[in-house]
Amino acid sequence: MASPHGIPVDLLDRLVIIRTQTYGPEEMIKILATRAQVEELVIEEESLAYLGEIGQKSSLRSGMIVGFVTLEFFSSEGCSQYYIFLRHAVQLLSPASIVAKMNGRDNICKADLEEVDTLYLDANSSAKVHQEQLEKYIS
Repeated sequence: MASPHGIPVDLLDRLVIIRTQTYGPEEMIKILATRAQVEELVIEEESLAYLGEIGQKSSLRSGMIVGFVTLEFFSSEGCSQYYIFLRHAVQLLSPASIVAKMNGRDNICKADLEEVDTLYLDANSSAKVHQEQLEKYIS
């Protein structure tokens, strides 16, 4: 007997996949503001809006959702949840904080985010650059 979707039947019976929608710009800004608050970072409203734009662009480029997919595995120990996040915009917060401190400020401004955005690429942008410069690598 063939397994549906290539997943063993006994695992498929214990697996619940919850599909979510992509986050909009307002929701992304709220999530980023919460993350900045948790990390005890001071960030300007304009900077949050710019981070939201970065998140939207990277999610559109990659075709991935900006949000999470919850996979729940039921077993004798209970239920575990695994969240898969697109994290590029969130991961820019810490380097931007360091750049702001190097410039003598406690708050993160848009210029700090623009600087770190040029230094760090999301995974799909990095792969695109690699493909464009493939002839420069030793094979």
